[in-house]
Amino acid sequence: MISREEMQELASKYREPTMLMLGSHSALDAWYGARSYRFKSIIYTTRERAIIYLQNPVSGEPTEDLPSVARGVAVVEDPRDLRGRGWHTGILVLDKYSDLYKYLDDLVEFEPLQVPNRAFTVYMGGDEHCSRIEDEFSAPMVGSRRLLKMENRGIEKDYYWFAEQAGIPYPKAYGFEVTRSGMSFKEKIDEPLVLKAHHPKRRFERTFIFAADSEDMERKVEMEMKAGNLDEDSLRAARLEQLVLGPHANFNFFYSPLNASESWGGLEKAFSRLYRVSVEEARMFLSNELLSIDERRETILDGLKRLPLDVQEKIMERMVPSFEVTLHALLSVRESLLKDVLRVADSFLLTIAEHEPPGMIGAWCLQTLITWDKPSKWGLRPTIKMEYSQGPGHFGLYDAEGEAPMHIPVTQDLALRHGGGTNVHMGLGAQYSNIKYGKPMSTGQRIALEVKRALEKGRLADIVT
Repeated sequence: MISREEMQELASKYREPTMLMLGSHSALDAWYGARSYRFKSIIYTTRERAIIYLQNPVSGEPTEDLPSVARGVAVVEDPRDLRGRGWHTGILVLDKYSDLYKYLDDLVEFEPLQVPNRAFTVYMGGDEHCSRIEDEFSAPMVGSRRLLKMENRGIEKDYYWFAEQAGIPYPKAYGFEVTRSGMSFKEKIDEPLVLKAHHPKRRFERTFIFAADSEDMERKVEMEMKAGNLDEDSLRAARLEQLVLGPHANFNFFYSPLNASESWGGLEKAFSRLYRVSVEEARMFLSNELLSIDERRETILDGLKRLPLDVQEKIMERMVPSFEVTLHALLSVRESLLKDVLRVADSFLLTIAEHEPPGMIGAWCLQTLITWDKPSKWGLRPTIKMEYSQGPGHFGLYDAEGEAPMHIPVTQDLALRHGGGTNVHMGLGAQYSNIKYGKPMSTGQRIALEVKRALEKGRLADIVT
């Protein structure tokens, strides 16, 4: 395994780092952030996807004369062709993403800093443990190398494991038996369910099947097996869990190791006193910045929802709608609910730092469903630390005590990297980060800002793994 110390030693020698991005997912926002803080960048992509970056050039100084931007962009198929050329952005076109491993030694002279996103973990990871990234990806990354695999359900310490350690509400899982035609249950489950599985033909994609109860799930799984969207192998590795009814929201955070090592003055003292945490922990929580909130729009579900109910019912008799993430939209949350979301996020922060040091670094995303229920049903606590109890808790919009129903953020996914929905605020900034910084600040810009500050302070080694 590539050690963090090895990557820190390499990064500590950097003088003019180049931001390195896999061209997919949220690369446009990362690219925009790099230019905003005058960093060179290299996007590596495939022939099929290169058009995205060729027709959306983000390079050099902002200008109204777009053709002039091209003079700062070098498009190559071998990174060695970037040597000695005047460029601000390199677009490296590969046959497949993993071909980059052949060129990592050649990229060292450009002082690369990888910005991880979901496409990076999928195409470069090698397996569900992201073993290739941990063992072979010999460039420092602004993020948590060993935590990228957490998103892959079924490994020993996936995000469900960390949610349990943190005492965070997450959906209950159910067991089932796999049959040739689908699945079966020993007893009926009389509540809404969702099946999460990998698509048998497109291994990088997930299949989601929603059902009213276990009998409905059996029927729909059989339909999907016949349609080729599920097979026995994908079903055996699938997770069946309760369907939490409520809107989906991705909370995009940024954790700054630089800010966590500095004094916050009276603010950290007040936080420590009010929530009975140490000053060091208070600095951690204050450095866990909420940047924005987004939601997913999915094919074919969103199209189906817009049809009259009688048409929906007839279509649903013939097919199970797919839930492929297609678009993202900006959201904001009722302000009073932020306290419950922040408690969940801070509990994750503390738990991950304890079990997987150095813990979070940089951009991360808390993906939730916000339901309406009693806190006791979900084990929700009005505190950040599990061992601390302050008596009757105050929850929700109206600070209700005890068993009064409230909004409960239920974690359905956790991403320890640049989130997929942050392209919604490139060029605009993000609502919560904008008010903190008094100027537009997207996630991509916040990543680049952390690199800039670390470079100026001689602390680049502190933000890489």
